Amino acid sequence: MRERGLDRARPAAPGPAPGGRAVAESASTWMQVVFAGISTSVAIAALVIAYFAWIRPHSPDGPAEPPAAAPAPAATTAATTPHPTDATTATAAATTARQGVGLTALEPEIGGDKIRVTGGELAMPCATGQSNDRQRSVQYDVAGRYTAFTANIAVAEAPDVDSQLQMKIFADDRQAAVHTLVKGKTETAHVPLDGVSKMRIELTCQSRLSELTITEPRLDKREPTR
Repeated sequence: MRERGLDRARPAAPGPAPGGRAVAESASTWMQVVFAGISTSVAIAALVIAYFAWIRPHSPDGPAEPPAAAPAPAATTAATTPHPTDATTATAAATTARQGVGLTALEPEIGGDKIRVTGGELAMPCATGQSNDRQRSVQYDVAGRYTAFTANIAVAEAPDVDSQLQMKIFADDRQAAVHTLVKGKTETAHVPLDGVSKMRIELTCQSRLSELTITEPRLDKREPTR
């Protein structure tokens, strides 16, 4: 009986204060807000990093390459093409003068139908031997522009080795050269033409079956006056 009375007289254990539960709940709420803010900040930072990584150009295999340098402007033709000097021009003119002009480049003023032009060669068939066709003649107007005529002459066709062909070259009606040839023989003709206006070639043959070939016929030009 006494112990039961003592239990009744013993005061109950004190419970948590009403204000303590509120403080705990406030602390829990504050922690949730803090961690939520940190998560949001981390997410924003990650988005920013991803954005800059996406918009910045880069190479998939390594660091970004520097932009290619602009190509150098092409050099102008005037800078790369040298202008010929007076000495070069004079040399070219002298070479042209030495080479001259092919006789085949000139149109005969008389007898053009009596010759054949093949490349740089002239072929003169012999006359038929009739009364109105004893010889062949071709004349050129050189007009005093050339200093000399040079060519190689040979018998292209003949019935035998004894048939003769005679070629004469006239400078303004003056006989300047005469060549008598037979088959198998070749000669070089050279006639000065200083101041000559007309040059004429005449061919006389023993056989109408013969033919003369004039190869490399050249008219030398007058040197230019300096």
